[in-house]
Amino acid sequence: MYLQMTPRTRITYEELEMVAVPEDVPEFGIEAGTMGTIVTVYDGGRMLDVEVSRENGTTVGFVDLEVGEDGSLSLVAYTPIHSR
Repeated sequence: MYLQMTPRTRITYEELEMVAVPEDVPEFGIEAGTMGTIVTVYDGGRMLDVEVSRENGTTVGFVDLEVGEDGSLSLVAYTPIHSR
């Protein structure tokens, strides 16, 4: 009897791709599902640095997202951009 192993397909992300922020970030005034642009993929593809912008194109801030084995995203940290 042989056990067949199905290869696991890992979802990968690339810089400049658009992704949805998975959780509300009240400090940014954004809700879950708001789209952001991947600026950096690091930690072997397990972490994403994502820029979140307003509709007029100004940057609100950055969120760090962790990529799960199934490709799901979870919020790890955020950094607001303060405008004067």
